[in-house]
Amino acid sequence: MRIRLFQQLFILITASVLVAVLSMAAVMALNLQRGFDGYLAARDTEELELFVDLAGRKIAASGGAPALQAGRVTLGGLLGDFAAAQGRPPRPGRPPPGMGPPPGPDGRPLPPPRRGPDGRLPPPPEEFGARLILFDAAHRVIAGPPGAATFPADRGATRPIRSAGKTVALAQLIPRAPIPGGVEARFLTSQYYGALWLAALLTALGALAAWGLARLGARRLGRLKIATDAIAGGDFGYRLPSHGEDEVDDVARNVNRMAESLARLDTARRRWLAEVSHELRTPLSAIRGELDALEDGVRPLDPAAVASLNEEAKRLSGLIEDLHFLAMTDLSGQPCRFVPADAVAICAKTIARFGTQARAAGIALTFETVGDPDPSVRWDVARIEQLLANVLTNALRYTDAPGQVRVVLAAVGTHLQVTVEDSAPGVPPEHLEALFAPLYRLDAARSRVSGGSGLGLAVSEAIVRAHGGTIVAAPSSLGGLAIRIDLPRVVAA
Repeated sequence: MRIRLFQQLFILITASVLVAVLSMAAVMALNLQRGFDGYLAARDTEELELFVDLAGRKIAASGGAPALQAGRVTLGGLLGDFAAAQGRPPRPGRPPPGMGPPPGPDGRPLPPPRRGPDGRLPPPPEEFGARLILFDAAHRVIAGPPGAATFPADRGATRPIRSAGKTVALAQLIPRAPIPGGVEARFLTSQYYGALWLAALLTALGALAAWGLARLGARRLGRLKIATDAIAGGDFGYRLPSHGEDEVDDVARNVNRMAESLARLDTARRRWLAEVSHELRTPLSAIRGELDALEDGVRPLDPAAVASLNEEAKRLSGLIEDLHFLAMTDLSGQPCRFVPADAVAICAKTIARFGTQARAAGIALTFETVGDPDPSVRWDVARIEQLLANVLTNALRYTDAPGQVRVVLAAVGTHLQVTVEDSAPGVPPEHLEALFAPLYRLDAARSRVSGGSGLGLAVSEAIVRAHGGTIVAAPSSLGGLAIRIDLPRVVAA
């Protein structure tokens, strides 16, 4: 049988409360028993000391130890005087001043108490006098309850009775024995029952609180389960309410963010497939049109036709290479070969390749360094040249003539910063972050007619990321777009 989370939480919390309450009740009962026993022992000791003081004065007034030995002073008489001094008259049925057990109904003394199966005498009554043993100076029993001679000398409180500075007797008080139905037993029993009822009440309240907490927690986790099931089933629009600041609300907010990310990824995946298929279809359609024209004899098979087909094939090949590069970068990171190189030489070489194209388009292409940067770097030269070529191609393609494209190399701490900025037209600020998305085009400045695939800046961003750098787009001081590339001088393999 499957135990639900609500039941598990309820059982766990209730069991914890029950263990805590029972432990508290046990400790309380133990402390109560020990404390009450200590209180009774302290009261007996105090009463014994008062009796010893009175007995010493009585014996001294009667002639000292000889009076005790001659029987002129008896334990019963001392107990009577002690009761009178304490304001407690002798109880009916108790022995009068003197020794001996209380008389029976016929006036004759009662027989001695019977011993139990274990040979022991029954416990003495709770009264002070019934538990008192009187010894002489030689520790011989003078008076006491039945079995006093066999009572251990190290049990109970013992105090000397002094007369004229000498010990004339010893008084030993037998400890109280638990008597069923006695005052002390009834008091402890009432306290135990009170503790038991308190424990039951606390357990009930704890179980009620556990039920509420477990129910609330299970309900909130149940909503999380419903949300994750919906998201796992493809419903990325499902959202969880989160108004608090606890951990469950944090999880709910994370689930909502996960759903938003998955929705964006799903939309990007669908858009990616649609745009890739469209980009591949464009050169394929051109190649197929050329081949149909050649097959139908509309266009002769001459070097111009072959060159046209070759141009479309190169465009298709470049598009496929860019797509493969981006796919490999997303999957496992594009492998790079980092070698010592000269940053100034890399920039100058790449810019020189575009000099003729820039002049033909009526655009001034310039290169400058700021602060005489140290050119020593450790980069993947081929990838950095591809990065600069993509950015320069984008700048030259979407800059109106007459215009200007400027490349600046500057040192920024342990990094080198390459800035490629062009003149008008510019890019609206709300579109700057989207420029590095694959196949993204801004209609005002980009067109398939110009030959762009929409992958150049995306590939550039992947190369920069592989080198541990950053690339951002911002408005240019020349009126167009500025691409700032920040690369560390040394990249670990």
